Amino acid sequence: MAVHFTGPILFAGKDSPRKWFENLPVDKNPDFVTYMDDFTGITLDTTNDWTLLKDSSATAALGADAESGTLVLTSQATTDNDGASVQGNEIFAVASGRDIWFETKVKVGDSEGSAIDLCIGLTVNFATNPENMLAAADRIVFQVDDGDTNIDCVTEKDGTATTTDSGVDIADDTFVTLGFHVTSTSKVEFFVNRNLVATHTDNIPDDENLAIGAMELSGSATGTKSATIDYLFACQTR
Repeated sequence: MAVHFTGPILFAGKDSPRKWFENLPVDKNPDFVTYMDDFTGITLDTTNDWTLLKDSSATAALGADAESGTLVLTSQATTDNDGASVQGNEIFAVASGRDIWFETKVKVGDSEGSAIDLCIGLTVNFATNPENMLAAADRIVFQVDDGDTNIDCVTEKDGTATTTDSGVDIADDTFVTLGFHVTSTSKVEFFVNRNLVATHTDNIPDDENLAIGAMELSGSATGTKSATIDYLFACQTR
């Protein structure tokens, strides 16, 4: 017997490697708001697409002839607490009956996993310094803190956070895929390499619009710290 679907569904199966895709639209659809930056251009558009916050000698630039296109955030060499960030417009909002999907693929430079701050996901806009993404009062993010290699899953509402260690560590010079699926106002499922690693039901920020954001900050004065982002993707039902 034929199976009929009522909407554009991609990978509707619920086994672990495909669970993140559940109910995600196949292509652009007016019932969904979708944004993806694959960083395939020549220069980073900080006029129309991204707000750039960085320390004076840090950089944010598209990788030169990088396979698939990349964004590289780089701290000033041999400088502690120096970094760069990008953030978009606050167009995503957790709401009753709404789904939100976020995914990115990112790596940190060689020998930097335990000496870098990394934060990436959805956040309220932050100002002045890239590290202020770490202190944003409302956000759903993956975070790596200076001093350890844990990839933490964070939901934070009005300054109160729930944090879970994903059980997966950031590895030097190795891409990792990070994603989450927000279901209504009640649940956020976090995925590392498209495997479910954590589920949060508390401190989900449902009273502020959120933007895509990413930042890196050096955690020591040794070498040059950097984060390379392959893509940033987010989609929500209207």
